[in-house]
Amino acid sequence: MSIDTMTWNELPEFDNKRVIIFGTDKDGTALMEHIQTRHPSITVDFFLKQPTATHRQHFGLPVLTVEEARAQGLLAGANILIAHTKPVDVLNTLLDDSPAEIRLVSRLLHGLFHAGNASAPLRAEKRITPFFLERGTPQIPALVTNAYQAGGPGGESVFEMADFQNQEYVTWHMPSPACPLSLKELSTVVPQDALPMRMSHLSYLLWKRSVHVTQLSPSRRWLMGVRYNWFWLDILNTETGELTRWHDLPPEDGLWDYVATGDFDGERDSFLFVRWPVADAIAGMRDGSNRVHCQVGRLDLDTMRADILHEFDFQDRIHQCTISGDGRYMVFAPMRMLRPGGDPRQLKQEDIMRNLQETVVLDSMATLDLHTGKVWFTEIPYPIPAHFELDPFDPHVFYVSTHSLMPHADGVLCFQPGTLHKMRILDGETVMEGTYTHPGFIRTTQHCVFAWNGAPYIAATNQNKLEIIDAREMRLWHCHKIADDPFYDNADFNDPEFLKKPFNLPPQPAWCDSVSASGDGRYLVLHLHDRFAIFDMEKKSVVGSVVHRDNARPSSHGRYWMQNAPQDCIESRYRAFRR
Repeated sequence: MSIDTMTWNELPEFDNKRVIIFGTDKDGTALMEHIQTRHPSITVDFFLKQPTATHRQHFGLPVLTVEEARAQGLLAGANILIAHTKPVDVLNTLLDDSPAEIRLVSRLLHGLFHAGNASAPLRAEKRITPFFLERGTPQIPALVTNAYQAGGPGGESVFEMADFQNQEYVTWHMPSPACPLSLKELSTVVPQDALPMRMSHLSYLLWKRSVHVTQLSPSRRWLMGVRYNWFWLDILNTETGELTRWHDLPPEDGLWDYVATGDFDGERDSFLFVRWPVADAIAGMRDGSNRVHCQVGRLDLDTMRADILHEFDFQDRIHQCTISGDGRYMVFAPMRMLRPGGDPRQLKQEDIMRNLQETVVLDSMATLDLHTGKVWFTEIPYPIPAHFELDPFDPHVFYVSTHSLMPHADGVLCFQPGTLHKMRILDGETVMEGTYTHPGFIRTTQHCVFAWNGAPYIAATNQNKLEIIDAREMRLWHCHKIADDPFYDNADFNDPEFLKKPFNLPPQPAWCDSVSASGDGRYLVLHLHDRFAIFDMEKKSVVGSVVHRDNARPSSHGRYWMQNAPQDCIESRYRAFRR
């Protein structure tokens, strides 16, 4: 099977062929009219429709659902042209079929894969918007970065900094990049069931392309944007507005993937990253090993030159690399979403849960000694370690979160409680010193480690709650209820009977998707659907909010300025910032 995009200009390749058109809305109708007028040698056998569509005939031809066509054996080896207002969603309904060719007739999508790449550097458009503060909201020393994709698959990338000291948003808008990896080639060489998270080849590449996180450099001169294992790094100069899409490998080396979240090195404007050949990633998906050869690099943002520090073999889709507070060690983890065996459409809820719990393969995280090049691996007793955050006082202690999420055809399932682990790096060994979890803890998007009154705390998002953990004992310090939710307020993800209930994890306007800390640790910034809420650690309550002036702002992992720097460095930088 091959999947590709096309426009009407490419229709001649189907002359004298039989095709199926998926779409009975305005897009499918326009395509059919064009074929009848300009390409009468193309034979349309029938139309496919979404289950909610009411058509039974269109242009005098039968209109079938995917299930009906599948039952009649009409999809295997077929040529399917998708012409629909939601082509990505439509493609996902064909994941378990084996057409010969699928073409998405979309000028927008075609531009993403066949338009080539813009030369670097580019320029970003800067906008400044004042905050709209709720009466009584305190002024706090906080800089929180955010990133999102606006306007769908072809929309612009948005980098944003919320400056709570100056009470303004500083936002940069820039064109989204085209994809240098061929959709047709990827779909031809990588089997559908080898992709993560039950994705189509198209949704996999769009997912890689989506902005994941932005991080502000220690000097506040650079804003680093990182996507989900994309083919370069976005580097924005906040003084000039110049955007560089950085990679330094010659074309003959092929494409390389970059880590989804890198790290700044203490007070220096140098960025630590990991990358690996896309050819390794494709080979690893095909043979099931998911092994790649990694390079660990340090990028000087002033010279845009990188030094490769070490190389080692590890698992594909490394999600984050974090450097220890003393610059000695770096820790890594992949983000491998789980897949149940069998056809997910035929599995009941309880079957999926039992399948995952019985077949789960634990992942390991890697620790690299940057001085010696020695690498060792630590297995986490829960699946899918994802994010690392450093202790603000002890340079060799960090906190890793583990997801228990399984996106599949019908949404996102959570099959056991999430966890946070306290880890200590020793010489040649990384050990677990404590764990925080409970039956209703859904580790969703982020945890933020910060210092307050001389002690380390962890703020973790949990659907409709924010849980603040005393990191010394890994015990709950305070649970802040954002909004009532009868389902999650009574959730027990250790109870087999509870797990039989059909549920997903849909977004809710009141839920906290991201949390950051102010420089002095007293305040937490909760990123909600329509506002930032300011939580006061002393009062254990929300003491104000910043309302978004425009539409809802989607949030990435809202890493704050100087995230993961040692506490003495954070304090000195914030003293200078507040002057």
